[in-house]
Amino acid sequence: MAGLPRAAGFEAYVDGCWQTFDPRNNVPRAGRVLMARGRDAADVAISNTFGPAKLTKFVVHCEPAEVGSD
Repeated sequence: MAGLPRAAGFEAYVDGCWQTFDPRNNVPRAGRVLMARGRDAADVAISNTFGPAKLTKFVVHCEPAEVGSD
């Protein structure tokens, strides 16, 4: 995997709310899209295929968040 881009962002429950951290770039994270949440990468794999795969459809569903929601 040498040379491939990697992300190392994570969330931690601190002082009663979830905080997002980006130790790779050491900057506050804003504007990200939460794809999944779990204990580790095995719980929330975005892609897990064995053999050839062809994307035939991609749909995104969005709902506005209420003010103050996590």
